[in-house]
Amino acid sequence: MSDHDDQSGKPVLSARLNGTTIRAKWPGKRWHGKYKDIHEACDAAHADGLGSFVIDYVTEED
Repeated sequence: MSDHDDQSGKPVLSARLNGTTIRAKWPGKRWHGKYKDIHEACDAAHADGLGSFVIDYVTEED
């Protein structure tokens, strides 16, 4: 078994629930969008050229 982390060094797609929609940002993009779900945000990141990424998705702030 290896200690290698496959997520290390990957870009981060940050997503936040904003009422009933999701706003997101990733490298090269500011906070934007009114995505209906996390899948739609990921599809947009892929369409923007981000092939692989780690998702940081917050649904509730403390």
